[in-house]
Amino acid sequence: MSDLIESSRPAGRRTYSRRSVTRAAAWSVPAVAVVSAAPAFAASTTDVGAYALTGTCGIPGVIGPGFTLRAGPTAPLPSGTAVIITGSGVANIGVFSVSGGTATVVVLSGTARLITLTADLGAGAIIAFRTTLSTTTQFQLNAIATLPEAYTGTGAKTAASVSSTLSLCSAT
Repeated sequence: MSDLIESSRPAGRRTYSRRSVTRAAAWSVPAVAVVSAAPAFAASTTDVGAYALTGTCGIPGVIGPGFTLRAGPTAPLPSGTAVIITGSGVANIGVFSVSGGTATVVVLSGTARLITLTADLGAGAIIAFRTTLSTTTQFQLNAIATLPEAYTGTGAKTAASVSSTLSLCSAT
């Protein structure tokens, strides 16, 4: 019977029954729901594990005080990981050097620095940030590490400090 209806229509003109439109709509709803859910999966995070930021007093006259950042044992720290260092007790926290990895050091003020990894730090690897301050000077340095967006660090130690009281240095 549908062949009769089809052949009686003018050439090039097609009509659709309510049933076929309803069937097509029913099939498209699940597809729209699946497509709408896709952005939630795209925003997932990568866990880099238990990386650690640690303060260090250095070795007087040889290596200055500062901080070390160690990547977790199973995943690298991504480029863009940032460490903000702030100081108190001195007008200037000195010049920071970087060893063991690649990073930029930006002077935010006399008492603040922003250090950002410019390349991934391999799993288990350590990068050091050392200042020219002497532990014979009284000061307090605090640091906080943050990962780029879309990364997380389960079990990470993200804060550290170094303090000197003219003769004693302590670090966490």
